[in-house]
Amino acid sequence: MRVFKETYLSRRFFLIILLGIFSLVMAYVFPLLLIWVTGALFTVLFLFLLELFELYRNVKGVEASRVVADKLSNGEENPVSLILRNRYPLNVHFRVIDEIPVEFQNRNISFHAELKPGGQEEIRYTLRPTKRGAYNFGKIRVFVSVRFGLVERRYSFDAGRDVAVYPSFMMMHRYELMAFGNYHPENGGIRTRPLGGNMAFEQIKLYVTGDDPRTVNWKATAKYNQLMVNTYTEERSQQIYCLVDKGRTMQSPFNGMTMLDHAINSVLTLSNVILKKGDRAGLITFSNNSRNCVKADNRVGQLNQISEALYRLETHYQEADFEKLYISVNRQIPTRSLLILFTNFDTVSGLRRHLPALQRLAARHLVLVILFENSELNKALERPVRTLKDVYFETIAAGFATEKRQMVRELSQLGIRVILSKPESLTVNSINSYLNLKERKLI
Repeated sequence: MRVFKETYLSRRFFLIILLGIFSLVMAYVFPLLLIWVTGALFTVLFLFLLELFELYRNVKGVEASRVVADKLSNGEENPVSLILRNRYPLNVHFRVIDEIPVEFQNRNISFHAELKPGGQEEIRYTLRPTKRGAYNFGKIRVFVSVRFGLVERRYSFDAGRDVAVYPSFMMMHRYELMAFGNYHPENGGIRTRPLGGNMAFEQIKLYVTGDDPRTVNWKATAKYNQLMVNTYTEERSQQIYCLVDKGRTMQSPFNGMTMLDHAINSVLTLSNVILKKGDRAGLITFSNNSRNCVKADNRVGQLNQISEALYRLETHYQEADFEKLYISVNRQIPTRSLLILFTNFDTVSGLRRHLPALQRLAARHLVLVILFENSELNKALERPVRTLKDVYFETIAAGFATEKRQMVRELSQLGIRVILSKPESLTVNSINSYLNLKERKLI
């Protein structure tokens, strides 16, 4: 019974049978054709039995395994490898089907390969998850055929395993060099010149050409009989908190991911840059009645703690309560800090409901609000208008875009710093904004 379960007739076999049936029908018209058709069918039957014997002469003619990381990066192309080994004493053709997690909704992950006796091949492909959580890989199905490919033998390898999809650590590594300056090609390649001198004392050193004469240390100069200068470095150990709205307005999809997941990826990358700069990174997530906090610190393991908190973040489908956020911030953050708020407002009236709480936050802390710009609407506005439906759609899209710009104006008029960013540019814009505030000595 096992042989019948593992044996599959190929499409080529059925085509030959159909051709043979048609030839037998034609043999009634041309009797001499019957001899040739009969001989051909017996030849096909012999080849079929020969291939069946060659496929089952080895108990384990094929080996297959999957290589995938324990953690996948959300929103990124993650590499997966399939390793195949041929244990047959002849050339074989492989058709491989990998049972990827159901979250991808893709059942077309199949590959073809030809291997010589004792040969090995590695098949590489990528997967792009769009949701955080646990993913389960299934079996590897390998269909083997030899010679004319009339029949296939199926091998099933139990390579099932669970992997966790975390916030994008690939993006984190890609942008960590921005911690050593705010230069980035996506920002126009312009480095902001620091305003004023750095305030934290570092050391006293010999004067060299190009040093600022205002930093000359006259007491050290008199002591060593050489011109000595003070050197300064950036202020460190500043408290930087990322505030993530996990309410209803952050559930809008973009490029297969919600705005919340885009914000989570950016927060992890931004936290890495903050820690590289010597500041203390913290995290607060909030909704209507749920708030989680990771206290700001720069100790070893802080980034892992933030990553775990973001990984376990559960979304809520009610509007976030900014009044409760203000109360929570006052209790947990007694000293002045930089608060980077990732949120989104559907309408101007929705923003105005929360303006009093934002104003009170800005009175005690330096607040940077990051709003999402719907780039899909901007693309729609660029399309030519041909029908009345297009006119209506363009009018509605223009209204949404105007409201977003009005939100930025109202927040700016109240002294609250704000960024309107496309989801795909969110990470670069948030890092550059933090670096710019640090260069301007505002934190």
